[in-house]
Amino acid sequence: MQIVEIRHRGADLVATMARMRTWLDHQRIEPSLFEIAFLPGREIRFRLQFKKAADGSAFASVFDGKLMTERDSAAILAA
Repeated sequence: MQIVEIRHRGADLVATMARMRTWLDHQRIEPSLFEIAFLPGREIRFRLQFKKAADGSAFASVFDGKLMTERDSAAILAA
């Protein structure tokens, strides 16, 4: 499993989510986890988990995301 984290400051939530959903639909990829967190300073954090590492890598590349390490992923899933 691959977790990707994306952070946007002052982003339009609806437009950002629509762009992500459109891309996922066109690629026929369904994340197994889709998490949104609202952070201080008008920052939005998205975390998506993918069953295939290649899907996570492609998503991270398109959306300027960070691929989480196994240690990061284990800590996130345990929380």
